[in-house]
Amino acid sequence: MTIMKESFTCHDSGATVVAYAPKNQLLISGGRKGVICLFDLRQRLQRHAFQSHDSAVKAIAVDPTEEYFVTGSAEGNIKVWSLSTFGLMHTFLNEHARQSIFRNIGTGVMQIETGPANHIFSCGADGTVKMRLLPDRFSTANDLLKSEVKFVL
Repeated sequence: MTIMKESFTCHDSGATVVAYAPKNQLLISGGRKGVICLFDLRQRLQRHAFQSHDSAVKAIAVDPTEEYFVTGSAEGNIKVWSLSTFGLMHTFLNEHARQSIFRNIGTGVMQIETGPANHIFSCGADGTVKMRLLPDRFSTANDLLKSEVKFVL
């Protein structure tokens, strides 16, 4: 058996989270300064890096079809990115921002998972677990409001 060892450098302040897209053989890492790096494991090179959030990336999930991936940040925002173009597809602002009278506290998004039919599940420092349906080009504003389900723990 051959064991392969590879190392990539991308986050000068350290990586906080990683996810793997097996069909595309991409490793996605998020850093303390909000940068996302994508590594092609077949070619053993960094494919792309970009600023995704204004604070640390705390969670990453890859859609089962590998059409998109989702990131969650310390400020509580969730963003959906195309896995083919790395472009921003959708933003859920302040999904898990825990507020006090004076400032945003806590660590924002703690975990994200994707499910069938474009469902996104998340939990955060605000004490909630949420399920969202990723909007598509046929969704109306009313459909988007109906897709939010909030569980308070």
